[in-house]
This record gives sequence, structure tokens and C-alpha cells, in this order.
Amino acid sequence: MNKPEILALYLPQYYETDYNSEWWGKGYTEWTACKQARPLFKGHYQPRIPQEESYYNLSEKAAIMSQVELAKKYGIDGFVIYQYYSVNDNKYGDKNGKHGRMLLNKPTEIIRDHKDIDFPFCLYWANHDWRKMWFGQDPQMLWPQQYGDEQDWEEFFQYNLPYFQDKRYITIDNKPVYFIFASWHFKKIEQFVECWNRLAKQNGFDGVFFIKTEDAHNDDTIEPFNAVYRREPFYTFAKGFTRMDFVRRIVRTRGSKLLNKLLTKMGKGIIGYTCGYDKAWNSIVNRDDYSGVILPGAFADWDNTARKQYNAQILTGASPEKFGMYLEQLYIKCSNHNVPYIIINAWNEWAEGAYLEPDQKYGYSYLNEIFKIKNSQQ
Repeated sequence: MNKPEILALYLPQYYETDYNSEWWGKGYTEWTACKQARPLFKGHYQPRIPQEESYYNLSEKAAIMSQVELAKKYGIDGFVIYQYYSVNDNKYGDKNGKHGRMLLNKPTEIIRDHKDIDFPFCLYWANHDWRKMWFGQDPQMLWPQQYGDEQDWEEFFQYNLPYFQDKRYITIDNKPVYFIFASWHFKKIEQFVECWNRLAKQNGFDGVFFIKTEDAHNDDTIEPFNAVYRREPFYTFAKGFTRMDFVRRIVRTRGSKLLNKLLTKMGKGIIGYTCGYDKAWNSIVNRDDYSGVILPGAFADWDNTARKQYNAQILTGASPEKFGMYLEQLYIKCSNHNVPYIIINAWNEWAEGAYLEPDQKYGYSYLNEIFKIKNSQQ
């Protein structure tokens, strides 16, 4: 019986960039959204403030080192780091190859260039458009997600090759692990997978271990990927409730968006969607199909008020004790089924309420729950 490793999604948007300043206002980082959040109802936990107001800057190596030491101490086995790449003529981001552009790549490159940041990691291509949809704004396109052709894919692979060759990079069967966020959006995904597998073999690997994300958009098929990851709580929002739950959520969410176009201008509104924490987690732990190719997601909490305001999706009733109880159940089930990884959303998605890092209300409690599970199940 093999114990699963616990990986945490990692968001790099905690440093100032020219494009975020232009899109959202001078000096914008994820912390800006967090600081602006306000409670929308009695007992609503907002804003989310890091312990000791430690609003770190991920363009600094010391900040990343501190995160790594904390993750190691409490039993996190690695980070799954979001990567943003598109082939477009947009002026924003760093050039990558002839046509490619990268956003928010500085923290990952700091990790790449400093081997003393000694912690396992892999990359997660967040292949989606960037739109101005936060804070009740219109969905103006800011940075379109486009894919180019095989030449672009080869250049993108060459950019990632130093990561794949790094001894810290997570591999399975001599294949670097690579997550893809929205495979449904990439019409030539099969050709892309074939191209990268060929290039990986030319560089001493046995291919790339591609992991597809399952949520509201993607179906349950695995091909041409090696495995699927059920990103939570989105997979449960889409597929973990009854049909009537799903209908009620859609009606409520779409209806609230229409009302909020008027109400938010008056400083009022209604919550886009709320759901019980226990209901979501019970759906996760009661599934019986987890395996070496179906990887479960987990989450500490979910509340994206900082980004969506009254159009937020909020899970009510979260606590470190509940998180620990449900995660332990999932950990034992995955151990019994030889599941290699549990992926937690997230290490530091503060504007979505999905974080393990210590905050002013709970301190290190969520991390302590992971520490207790890892030590009790040895």
C-alpha cells in the first residue's frame, strides 16, 4: 500500500507587473484584491489577511524560500505551479520564441535558477483567456489564449526543458509531469501531446506525463493524456451534486448576475452562489473510482468574494477541523487504491479563499491538519 503524496497548487501572481498595473491599476497584485474584499453577510469571513500581514513579494527569492520551508515543515510534498503561455500578437508579457508570450513567469524562473530552493515542483499550463471580469467589470479581452503551430509548440517545449531536466521536477516513469488546465479549449491537443512526447524522447525521457483537468468543461475521457485531475471544488460544483442542485445553482447564479449589474452600482447585491462545505466534501470522499489515472482534488476553503464581489461563489461552514477530517478520509482511501497524488487547491489562492498559508483567523491550523495526517498514517 503506497501513501499518496500531497501536492498544492501554487499561484505566482504576487508581484507587480506592467500589464497588471495597466489592466487593474498601478501596483496591482493578488494582494490588492484581497485587501479590497468586504463581508457580504453576517458572519462572512472577509477580508482574508495573512498572519502578521505578511504580504510577500514573489519576485524576491527570500519569499519563495520561506514558503518552501513552511510547506516542507507541515508535510506538503510539492508545488504544482501555474504557467501562463499564449501565442498571440499581444504586447503584454515576456517573449517566448518567435510568437509566444509568458505572463507571471518570474517566480518560476527564480526557482529554476536557484537550486537551493530545494522542493519538488511541476508545471500547470493555465491555458485560458485573460478577461476583465473581476470587480463587476465587463468581460473585455485582455490577453487571448492562442496556440500557434508546431514550431511554437517546439519553442514552448524548449523553454520548459530546463525545468523538466531539473532533479527537483516531479516525474512519473521517467516522464515529467505536466498539467493542462483547459484541454477542451485546445482543438489540436492531440497533435500537441504527440509533439511534446516526441521531443521528450529525443531528450532522454520516455515521454511527458500529461494530466488533464476535469471540471465543468471537460468530459471524463483520459486519452490522449496519462491521467486526469479533478480540480475541486469545481468538479463537485459541476458533477458532484444532484441534477436539481445543478439546476438551482445555474438559475441562482445567472439570475444574480443580471440583478447585480444594477444593484452593485448602488453598493448592494445578492450572493451569486453559496453551498455547504460538508456537502461538497462528502461528495469528494464518497467517490470510489480514484486510481493511478484518476487523481482526486481537495481544497481547504472556497470564497472568491475578493475577485467577484456579489457574484461570488462561497462555500459556507469551513473550518480546519472539518478540513482535516475529510482530508484524512480521502488520504486513507487513496492509500488503499494506490493513488499517487492528492492535489490541494491551493497553497496560496488568497483571493479565492483557497489557501493553506497561515492567516489572522486560523493561524497554522490548516497546515497542522496536514501535518497530523501525514504523521498518523506513516
